[in-house]
Amino acid sequence: MSSSEIVREARQLVLDYCNASPKDYKCIFTSGATAALKLIGEAFPWSSQGCFMYTTENHNSVLGIREYALSQGSAACAIDIEESWNNAEASGNGASVSSYKVMQRPVQRRERSTCCEKENGNSFNLFALPSECNFSGVRFNLDLVKQLKGDFGSIFEGSTFSRGHWMLLVDAAKGCVTEPPDLSRHPADFTVISFYKLFGYPTGLGALIVRNEAAKILKKTYFSGGTVAASIADIDFVKRREAFEESFEDGTVSFLSIASIKHGFKILNTLTSRAISRHIASLSAYTRNTLRTLRHENGAVVCTLYGIRISEVPRQLGSVVTFNLTRSDGSWVGYREVEKLASLSGIQLRTGCFCNPGACAKYLGLSHLDLLSNVEAGHVCWDDNDIVNGKPTGAIRVSFGYMSTYEDAKEFIDFIVKSFLSSSSYNSGNGSLSRKNYASSPSDGYCFSYSGIEGHPTSGPLLKSIYVYPIKSCAGFNVEKWPLCDSGLLYDREWILRGVSGDILTQKKVPEMRLIRNTIDLIMKILVAESPRCKVKLWLDLESDTNYCGKEYLSLNNQRLEVHVYDDEVNQWFSCAIGRPCTLLRLASPGYKSCLSNFTSQHMCRDVGAKLNFVNEAQFLLINEESVCDLNRRIKANEQKGLLRADIQVNPMRFRPNLVISAGEYTEDEWRSLTIGNSKFTSLGGCNRCQMINLDDERDQILKLKEPLSTLATYRRIKGKILFGILLRYEGCVKEGQDGTHAWLQVGQEINPRCE
Repeated sequence: MSSSEIVREARQLVLDYCNASPKDYKCIFTSGATAALKLIGEAFPWSSQGCFMYTTENHNSVLGIREYALSQGSAACAIDIEESWNNAEASGNGASVSSYKVMQRPVQRRERSTCCEKENGNSFNLFALPSECNFSGVRFNLDLVKQLKGDFGSIFEGSTFSRGHWMLLVDAAKGCVTEPPDLSRHPADFTVISFYKLFGYPTGLGALIVRNEAAKILKKTYFSGGTVAASIADIDFVKRREAFEESFEDGTVSFLSIASIKHGFKILNTLTSRAISRHIASLSAYTRNTLRTLRHENGAVVCTLYGIRISEVPRQLGSVVTFNLTRSDGSWVGYREVEKLASLSGIQLRTGCFCNPGACAKYLGLSHLDLLSNVEAGHVCWDDNDIVNGKPTGAIRVSFGYMSTYEDAKEFIDFIVKSFLSSSSYNSGNGSLSRKNYASSPSDGYCFSYSGIEGHPTSGPLLKSIYVYPIKSCAGFNVEKWPLCDSGLLYDREWILRGVSGDILTQKKVPEMRLIRNTIDLIMKILVAESPRCKVKLWLDLESDTNYCGKEYLSLNNQRLEVHVYDDEVNQWFSCAIGRPCTLLRLASPGYKSCLSNFTSQHMCRDVGAKLNFVNEAQFLLINEESVCDLNRRIKANEQKGLLRADIQVNPMRFRPNLVISAGEYTEDEWRSLTIGNSKFTSLGGCNRCQMINLDDERDQILKLKEPLSTLATYRRIKGKILFGILLRYEGCVKEGQDGTHAWLQVGQEINPRCE
């Protein structure tokens, strides 16, 4: 009884928030705003004479209703609405008057199913619009709802779908944050609410507010426990509950989550919606206007903002500011680069199209041809392809809430200025990156020059350390000398750990992998693994199949690789070591092309001409300890300025190198090729660093820091990449006739680089 009363009170709170009388509206709790929209699509009386019309700036969860309409023979049609305002004098009554211009897109229709009922001429249509566009923050004037309810044909004059009964759906999931719809003024038939967007808690709970007249036309097919008054198992009989809400809420309602929303409404009602709206509007206006004024040193615009300007309509924009950044040469900055750097600064942004493809295409100027070519190029939602054919595929969005402050907005603006204005970027003295027009320079056509300083070493570069990583993403081991083979260092990244879902495990997903230490004894032909989580060491024979339980094929980047699978005893040891179930796999044919890069097919791997084991981009990573020293000096300088906590010290192993050398600071950036002893290598350019280098272990505990990536981003960033160290490909031995598989690298060998 207590729970029932709590749910009843919660329904009333939702109706009160939208100024909806319980005499005219009902509130249904759903598992989220998306579930509420899905319920409408399932229960709406679609027919071949009906139509689903929607604005292009609707969220995917609204667009998905189209599938129900089209599958039942109804038409579907997207429209664009432009609102204009007449001045007070023209209106004659001292008030501004709005008018609408409607542009209809092509009508969509599928073959009508043969099982559809015969039309009776009394069709129902559904029109959907958001109260606020979640891409641009533009608010739709909900006076349109009242006008459409009064006379749909006057606004959509000439439309073939002006006939029939039109029902109106308002997706208020985003707009409720700052301006809840007033259903006493704007009598929408269906209104969708998201509590997650209102309060941040709880997730998995939403609401559908249904007008009583509209409730009569919804036809629910499925019944479940809680939605029926009676049913008989072995004959076609069911009596549904009379209460509208109960007949649509399948199973047990989430009464614990529902009980929590009264606390959220208490906060909002204390602050008042009007005050919240003014507060958020001031923050978004400050951010938007400041971004609009930013200029590079050459006068070029820094930010391209999306959405109408405040001055164009007498209503404010919503709680989001959406934009893209450009460099001083006019090229776009990828939104993933911005998101990555913002994360290092403790700022969380949303990037991409925000599940709103219509608004994304509209504001970014992407045609159907652009969108289809992007898909053909491999771009899908949530990937890293932020620039395709010179155009952005998404944008950056700043979102404000009632808890946001001016200091938050100011910190974000400072981050943009520090990281993306030409006057403060790529110009940090020694170690800075500069472009050179080498015709065949590595990587993206850039070669990074070293600015010499007094006291830099005059002796030639030397090989200081060699590291081998038998199991990808686990700890490596240091050797004095080691044999080379066609795929790089012998046994390097020849093994991987695979999760239960088939994904390849790395430290990005499982930081505990860095605590697994591996060594290989070349004389005994064994691999030894140890972990602080395991009482005993694991010994694997490199040449015996004792621990194998068979072979299988692994699909990886459109390749089919043959791998050895280990037995349960081995897999249990590694599962214990990382704290989750996993399987150890070994390449059956080492040196096969098995690059693990996350890039798309056209940029799958930096090294496309060599044999590879389970590597990301290339056979070798080379790190210069003098460059690491310079990095530590910069980190120390930031510590002294109070920007970082004290005692952060980075060693070369943080970057997981195969080769550590001693040379002048950043001279490795200029190298095109090099020989170490008698072995020849080709430079493939700088290594693009990610947040994995911020992981550190202290007393067998994994620490997630902001360094060194945060400092590297201030002086080693170009075209969206933070580069440190260089990638190498082994080319064999200098002396003709010497078998490259028998060559060895040894600590202390001289390095002879070539820069041309």
